[in-house]
Amino acid sequence: MAGLAIVLLSGGIDSAVTLAWTLRQGHEVLPLTFDYHGRPGREVEALEAQLDRARGRGAARPLVRVPLPFLREVEDMPRIPEHLRGAPEGYIPVRNLAFYALAASFAETEGAQLIVGGHNGIDPELFPDSSPRFFAQLNELFRLGAWSHARQPFRVALPVSGKSKAEVVRLGTELGVPFALTWSCYHDGKAHCGRCRSCVERQEAFAERGLSDPAPYA
Repeated sequence: MAGLAIVLLSGGIDSAVTLAWTLRQGHEVLPLTFDYHGRPGREVEALEAQLDRARGRGAARPLVRVPLPFLREVEDMPRIPEHLRGAPEGYIPVRNLAFYALAASFAETEGAQLIVGGHNGIDPELFPDSSPRFFAQLNELFRLGAWSHARQPFRVALPVSGKSKAEVVRLGTELGVPFALTWSCYHDGKAHCGRCRSCVERQEAFAERGLSDPAPYA
């Protein structure tokens, strides 16, 4: 086995493909997710279903859920500060700095080699804390800040970085990802809303690949 990897999971397509990629590389997986204010419950249901399937095909530990109720999307704030008006849909201020700092604590404690995230090539266009440059700097901070880094180094790996959503779908198809078990919508419900930015990106990606999207839509 290639060693332990902390995999950050959201329940969507990118993280599902990342999970499949990590297992294909032969890593034991410690799945990690964060419960922030207003997070759709369908996301957690989706990633639990993905993990149930993954455990039958590889080594995946029980899901670790970290409550972060003080984090919330800008549109969910009681009062949106003037300097945050116009922030993209779904933006949580500097979310990934918080997520990956906590993931690094798990990585050092557990002796993991990788922290694997599912940020694609489109994300940095709207979310600056999803860019390759951000993660390069973060890896340097981990090297400087983790006491045991010299003897047990770890780093962030981004297997779908630079890929379009359609390319992520293609990779997921090659890896046998169960897209029917993923949840992409920013909202809760029996079906995807089909209107939010994430739903639109998902539909366009499957259409570009000439595939039928297995997700239900309202």
